[in-house]
Amino acid sequence: MDSITHIVLGAAIGEAILGKKIGRMAMLWGALADTIPDFDVFAAPCYTHAQQLMVHRGITHSIFFVVVMSPILGWLLSKWFKKTDISWKSWTSLFFWGLFSHIVIDALTCYGTGWFEPFSSYRVSFNTIFVADPFYTIPFLICVLIALIAKNGSPERVKWNKTGLIISSLYLIFTVINKWHIHDKMQRSIVEKNIHTTDLVITPTPLNNFLWMAYAADSSGFWFGYYSIFDKKNDIDYFHVDQNNDLLAPYKNDPSVKILKQFSQGYYCINKDKEDVYFNDIRFGQIGGWDKPTDAFVFSFKLNKNADNSTALNRTKFKGFYSDAISSLVNRIKGK
Repeated sequence: MDSITHIVLGAAIGEAILGKKIGRMAMLWGALADTIPDFDVFAAPCYTHAQQLMVHRGITHSIFFVVVMSPILGWLLSKWFKKTDISWKSWTSLFFWGLFSHIVIDALTCYGTGWFEPFSSYRVSFNTIFVADPFYTIPFLICVLIALIAKNGSPERVKWNKTGLIISSLYLIFTVINKWHIHDKMQRSIVEKNIHTTDLVITPTPLNNFLWMAYAADSSGFWFGYYSIFDKKNDIDYFHVDQNNDLLAPYKNDPSVKILKQFSQGYYCINKDKEDVYFNDIRFGQIGGWDKPTDAFVFSFKLNKNADNSTALNRTKFKGFYSDAISSLVNRIKGK
């Protein structure tokens, strides 16, 4: 999830655990605890652009890291604030739930989270929520801000913090139920259209949980479709994109390609634009595929030698007016 969401969630957890003892400082420490896993970005300069994809949400997002670091950080804080009556167990609890909530909510997105590092490189992704969802974050943020303003230890402070946690949790439950509903509908639709595929994966489109993208593999590539819960017709249009594995032939010994295949979990396609060859991770969708199936993919990693891939996850963002893409998305969410 985005940094603001992690800060808000961590602040609410900190307030719930230690708010009565240290007031607003609990929100600060909770926000820090929930942000710590993303400190892996500071290691980025030590790796290639492809390696950075696997380093992020790797060991610092693992259950191992949570279990090991929680008591260590709890002990450090108990020594730092030894004049208070806050025990090592209380500090450990704050860091445990802060770190743990971070890796859980990240796993709900499509990026993939290394829960089992360093023992396994398998990435967990449930695809129930987009990496930034204002419908989750904004109501939560409002409640936490009201709690922050309220007097330390007051019933109002407790009430608003609890309200934020409840509303946000209910929304996450909604996203899971919504995914089950959409997956069932799209699975039946693809069978009715006699499209033969090996699997079907669905994921929400940017900034919402109402319009979903589906992709399903066949022998030559992937079928794509979009469905909004507000669609007036149940008929879902699907289009096919070739995987184009033959374009990878010149890069068969490129270590970046091996990493990209692992990172994408096999959900990728290759395209060529003039002399540039791109590895597209289809899990992140297209910038406007719900309107134009030919639109480029959000994640496009240039395979050409010495290419700059520092913005591989948003190369298409600057090809047109971003406001147009948002307008298009809103109109498609409303249904067709």
